[in-house]
Amino acid sequence: MSTPLLTTQELGLRIENRTLLKGLTLSLNSGTFVAITGSSGSGKTTLLRTLAGELEPAEGKVVNHLDCTTGLAMIFQDLQLADGATALTNVLGGSLGRHSFLSTLFRFPSEEREKALHLLAKFGLSGKSNQWTSTLSRGERQRVAACRTLLTRPQLLLADEPVSSLDPALADEVLTHLSNSISGKNGCLVCALHNDEQVTKFADLVLRLDPSDPNGWKLEDLKPKEVE
Repeated sequence: MSTPLLTTQELGLRIENRTLLKGLTLSLNSGTFVAITGSSGSGKTTLLRTLAGELEPAEGKVVNHLDCTTGLAMIFQDLQLADGATALTNVLGGSLGRHSFLSTLFRFPSEEREKALHLLAKFGLSGKSNQWTSTLSRGERQRVAACRTLLTRPQLLLADEPVSSLDPALADEVLTHLSNSISGKNGCLVCALHNDEQVTKFADLVLRLDPSDPNGWKLEDLKPKEVE
């Protein structure tokens, strides 16, 4: 069996004096779509940011087995886009880790522009590439953020409710693109979702954050079992 991309060992999370979860031992493996579900305030965003290394756990630890830091990327719920730049420029920001400052000072390399434009077209935004991000709808901004993150070429992608502002059909399309893009790199997609139908349709593994559970979480494997 291959080495997991990331593992947690007896992970515990708290916000102020409130325990969100404890004792979480989890392996994020290649080729897996992991859905994180739970009510508002259950700790989905806190968990994702802890997996990303942005927050320190209250107990236990997160072990990153990726080859380099660029192997992990995150689509944030607040998107973190530059409103004063075009959609294309925001997407191109995902390639900054591969180039020096001088090489992007006046114009990004043509191959990066081609990849960014391809992603925008794939996510239904080909006509929006030169539009100011501040003028885009929330759903369009979510897709721009997804394109930017995919341009970083992550093997492990963490996504915090990336399709919450999209209608069901478009949300399914975006989740399909994200899943295919990451699985094509033999990677793992960890996605906070609030729609049960999306969870059932896409997830292999579901981590349900449940404040009523003594540990604050339940793990459910949705992969079909092999018949011996």
